[in-house]
Amino acid sequence: MLKQLEIQNIALIDRTSLKFQNGLTVLTGETGAGKSVIVTALALVLGGRTDRDVIRHSEKFGKVEATFNIASMSKSFKNKFKEFIKENQITIVRKIRTSGKSKILIANIPSTLTELKELTTPIAEILGQHANQLLMHEENHILFLDNFANLNQLKDTVFTKYHTWKESFDTLNKTISKRDTYKNERELLLFQQKEITNADVQIGESEDLLSEKKILDSARTLMASSNQISEIIESEENSTLPLLQIALKELDKMNEVDSSLLKQTEELTDIIYRIGDIKQFIDSYGSSIIDDPQRIEEINVRLDELYNLKKKYGGSEKSIIESLAIIQTSLQKIPTDIDEYISKLEDTTNNLFDDYSKEAIALTETRKKASKYLEKLVQKELSELSISNSGFQLEFIYEDDINGVLFDDRRVKATENGLETARILFSANIGEPLKSLVKTASGGEISRLLLALKSAEKKNKKLPQSLMVFDEVDAGIGGQTAIEVATKIKKLSNDSQLLVITHLHQIAREADNHFVVQKTTATDNRTIINVISLDAVGKKAELKRMIALPE
Repeated sequence: MLKQLEIQNIALIDRTSLKFQNGLTVLTGETGAGKSVIVTALALVLGGRTDRDVIRHSEKFGKVEATFNIASMSKSFKNKFKEFIKENQITIVRKIRTSGKSKILIANIPSTLTELKELTTPIAEILGQHANQLLMHEENHILFLDNFANLNQLKDTVFTKYHTWKESFDTLNKTISKRDTYKNERELLLFQQKEITNADVQIGESEDLLSEKKILDSARTLMASSNQISEIIESEENSTLPLLQIALKELDKMNEVDSSLLKQTEELTDIIYRIGDIKQFIDSYGSSIIDDPQRIEEINVRLDELYNLKKKYGGSEKSIIESLAIIQTSLQKIPTDIDEYISKLEDTTNNLFDDYSKEAIALTETRKKASKYLEKLVQKELSELSISNSGFQLEFIYEDDINGVLFDDRRVKATENGLETARILFSANIGEPLKSLVKTASGGEISRLLLALKSAEKKNKKLPQSLMVFDEVDAGIGGQTAIEVATKIKKLSNDSQLLVITHLHQIAREADNHFVVQKTTATDNRTIINVISLDAVGKKAELKRMIALPE
């Protein structure tokens, strides 16, 4: 149950702290007084969407803190969320900033929105006008049955098995439709793999071949130049090396007379040695050059091969090698034998469909059984809400599908939510046939039906004492009907904590606790919302206001 709710800088609320008790708590006030702000704040700590527009004007943040007593919750709940529980209490803080950032603390532990929703779903539920609107759309009707019968786990199983089967089914159809494409693609990839592998491409190979080809193309010129250089350095007449050797002999003679020429003698000696080395290198280089037209042709052929490969696979030796890796990866994704693969995939898909069908049929049978019990409970609840001659029935709707699940001697379409949808058939008057709820029920009847559904759910699930918030779901009713609704709400509060936002004095007078919401002007000349807990005298005055009795 909710013990305390603290609100700061939300809408027109500056700061307020509300303490709650067991039983029925009502929240009343003039139209536009700001009662919905309390629900908005409570929704935030229950995992509702954040909107920085709810932050009070000129403030940088808004904050809501709620403390729940969970003593009556199940052991499994307490074990699952034990890290958040302190002395049978859970405290939740939701803080939002004008920057749009939101912070969630559960027992002072930073938490995610998913964790918050999972924690609070069993603790509290808000039923506002949107809940009435859910009943006005037939596609939502089966959700009321599933919630009543607590079918979430079975529905999750059906959902998972459906999508597992559907993924396999789609893969099968895609593979069959692209059977020839896959075969051709595999053949092409195998050809490309062989082409690149056989080519044995090396990074930098083209550059090396071009260098070699350049030398081979100039072989005769290089050999002629080598011979000429060799003759210039050392030949019988007027060559460089013999002349330098003569010069060295003359320098030696001079050095005998003037020893200061020793350095020049050493340098000339070194020059002669170096020129000799150069001649030796040139002679060796010249003799190594081969005039080989056949090798030139081989290089040209290889360069053409590399050019064509680079043109096909990205423009460089590196891209060719990278393409080979991509091709090999792609080949791994295509079955070696596509026909055998399709056959195995068909078997897998059929088995998955059988698994789904089994769970979907189990869900259907559970729904049918639960619907009978729900119909019985709702009719009883409606009779206590002044619709004693009502008719209430869930009609299951199936869509034929020749490839669907075999059920009751027909093939019905498989969906992620099971085999059927459902719609509520309703009649508020004796002798009138059952018709679609959305076409026949008034606003007041919708409100009472919602209350009947929640009462039936509470009885069926035997839920622990949790918080239920009714935000003006009593719209469209009054007089005797309002009295019956008030009685039902009071009865429901015997084993649940109820917070009811209402304009009906019939409901307000049944309250165990009563808050009134008022707008006032603060000292800074700004409008603020005050939430006041009423004593007996205040409650009496508020009831007079609600029924417009003179003071």
